[in-house]
Amino acid sequence: MLPLMFVALADTVIASPADLNTVYVHEWGAVTFAEETVIGAVPPSDTFENFTTHNDWDEPISRAPVVYFYGDFFQGTFTVTVPSGTFIETWPVPEKLIAIAPLQLYNSSRAEWTISGTSWGEPDATDISAVRDELNFSPDIIDIWRWPASFLLEFADGTSEKFIYYECALTPQNSYDFYPAILTDEGTVLDPEYHGELMRFIKLDGEVVLNPIAGRYGTRRELQQATEYGDVHETLCSWAGGTMKSDEINAMWSTWEDWIYNGSWSGNTLVLFPLPEETVERMSSITLKTSEEHEIEYSRFYVGIILKQ
Repeated sequence: MLPLMFVALADTVIASPADLNTVYVHEWGAVTFAEETVIGAVPPSDTFENFTTHNDWDEPISRAPVVYFYGDFFQGTFTVTVPSGTFIETWPVPEKLIAIAPLQLYNSSRAEWTISGTSWGEPDATDISAVRDELNFSPDIIDIWRWPASFLLEFADGTSEKFIYYECALTPQNSYDFYPAILTDEGTVLDPEYHGELMRFIKLDGEVVLNPIAGRYGTRRELQQATEYGDVHETLCSWAGGTMKSDEINAMWSTWEDWIYNGSWSGNTLVLFPLPEETVERMSSITLKTSEEHEIEYSRFYVGIILKQ
């Protein structure tokens, strides 16, 4: 992965020291889609050699949701529930990974992590080695995810980490489950009536550039000379609406930047857009229950990625 290439902006959200009974839970993630014409033809890049393990994109994939914790120190249980889908990969390994059997005829899953304590610090060498042994992608990505100054989490099995990560395959129940992405017989498209913001990356003369946004999707903020790292970062911060820290947005974009700009993805256009809160809540839910009954504030920021010919 490329090193940090700009000075981080001021944090978009800061926990108040006076609010000692609150735990802040921040999550970012991306959901990938592909039009029918490119399904089954999305090879992983060298950098993402194993990160994009589910390469066919024949179903929406919630990729690399990463969760951070701030605020008051706590002990408790963190739960992720996927009402229609299955977990692909997790880190650290959850204490419980349960296949729920609802009345509906589709998979539903839940993962639970027992957090035995929180502190300020970094994972020790043993935990770093464990990541290399357990996960199917480069440990460079783990280093990026550790950039934010979040709590060091201590887990019931003795593992410590600065975040919780999970990836899951999602099973849509109707065409509009992932609005503004619409699932059609011809593939995934943006709703023709969508007038929200997006970034469009195109392959041009052997390079990938961020195109000024106009045309089919209506008039939006023009991004001139937008191959600059900072322009994308500032746009993502704007989409997050002040709910995420700058270092979290930085880690999010650094996870995807090399893969997007090296052009190893199939098709000629990659469209990146923010997913509304109601869409995120349909995909999965997160819950933290602490032993001291803290106030819990959740911030979740997701983007969608559609590949087009």
